[in-house]
Amino acid sequence: MTLRRRSIWIGGAAIALLSGSVAQAAGGEGSHGDPFAPILLELAIIVLAAAVGRRAAGLTGQPAVLGELVIGVVLGNVGYWLGSPLAVILMHWDQVGQIVAKAWDSDLTIADAAAKVFAPSQLGPGSVGERVIHALRGPGGAQWLDITLVVWFMSNLGVTLLLFMVGMESSVEELVGVGPRALVVAVIGIVAPFALGLAATAMLRPGAPAPVDLFVGATLSATSVGITARVFQDLRRLRSPEAKLILGAAVIDDVLGLIVLAVVAGVVATGAIHLTEVARIAILSTIFMAVVIFLGDRIAGGLAQAFRRLEPTQTRLLFALTLAFVMGWVANRIGLATIVGAFAAGLIVSDTHFAARDGEIDGDTVHAVVAPLEQIFAPVFFLLMGMQVNLATIKNPSTLVMAAVLTVAAVVGKLLCGLAAGNVDRLSVGLGMVPRGEVGLIFAGVGKSLGVIDDALFSAIVIMVMVTTMITPLTLKWSLGRHAARGGA
Repeated sequence: MTLRRRSIWIGGAAIALLSGSVAQAAGGEGSHGDPFAPILLELAIIVLAAAVGRRAAGLTGQPAVLGELVIGVVLGNVGYWLGSPLAVILMHWDQVGQIVAKAWDSDLTIADAAAKVFAPSQLGPGSVGERVIHALRGPGGAQWLDITLVVWFMSNLGVTLLLFMVGMESSVEELVGVGPRALVVAVIGIVAPFALGLAATAMLRPGAPAPVDLFVGATLSATSVGITARVFQDLRRLRSPEAKLILGAAVIDDVLGLIVLAVVAGVVATGAIHLTEVARIAILSTIFMAVVIFLGDRIAGGLAQAFRRLEPTQTRLLFALTLAFVMGWVANRIGLATIVGAFAAGLIVSDTHFAARDGEIDGDTVHAVVAPLEQIFAPVFFLLMGMQVNLATIKNPSTLVMAAVLTVAAVVGKLLCGLAAGNVDRLSVGLGMVPRGEVGLIFAGVGKSLGVIDDALFSAIVIMVMVTTMITPLTLKWSLGRHAARGGA
């Protein structure tokens, strides 16, 4: 292990120790302390950890996002090993959410609700379920839950702002220009991993019910554009042909992925395909994108002028945030990811909307006023993704074999879509579509909630998500550098 890599692990371990010990002390301050103070402390530690990760990545010549992911993995697993309630709750955030929801909506205790969420094998002494119950019921359990909610909020706000910023550095005209090609890339990027996922599951789980194969295929077809967008942003390549094509394909991929998920979930739940739900998602998504492309600039300009009369001093910042949040909400109501709505908002907002009557643009740009917020919150998203990677899941050999096969299928499936990229760096396009990130986890979580995916298969999928997410910054940087060295754009 090199000195620089060792420093990352030592730094992460030190921050984890600091987080656990200092926060425990803060939690024991008594009823006279401000309940918000421990939250401030944990947020300070998270921001510090993200800064350490970015610095470590810079020293090793890697994109900042890789450092944030790695320091998150270190921080989360060291804290989990030390028994930090915060690390335990974050590591099992999906199950914690289900437990709290069941306890809130009924007379169940935390332990009773956990028994309905975890399998019996996960509730023994020293088990995952026992750890979660202890974290929620132990001293300051409610406070730890509050802190986790704040971290979750900052994480989601961060990825929303990131995609909004990415949208501002793109344009509707550029995306429309790559539209046909992006459609082909997106379709192959859905079909190829889905087919390889079916084949891999059939090989690994012969005789398994068809819904298992379908859900694994659907999970492998997902794409998380947040990771790739951050890599292009770190490398200052957001305006490259590869970035434009990937972003266009990712938007289409999100729509197609949701349709696939709706079909598969319908087959599992009822044994039939619900064409009305598929048609609803397709029609509303098409209308949403058509309004953005053809009317978005005009609508945003009119709203900006109206907002300027309402709030003349901080118009750029407040209008930009309002537009991003509202469009994220609209996208979610349609069935799309909220980050697609934020990306669309970034596409249509422009500094010309705030120009004086003589056409002059005075003051800071929208990009300049939003950038500091994005720099604060976006790293929390990647740090949290790293903190949710449980390295203990890789100790089972059969799980490792399953994860390796699924990872190969996931990578190859997305690389195949790069073949349709046309006159750009095809390998970079394929690699840019590889990360599954939070989208893959959402798909797998739906399968698990329906009882289709068992614990072993879910662990294998989590490892696949982890690997595809972690290798993208490294491989994409290498590929773009190779292409540039050969005289590419």
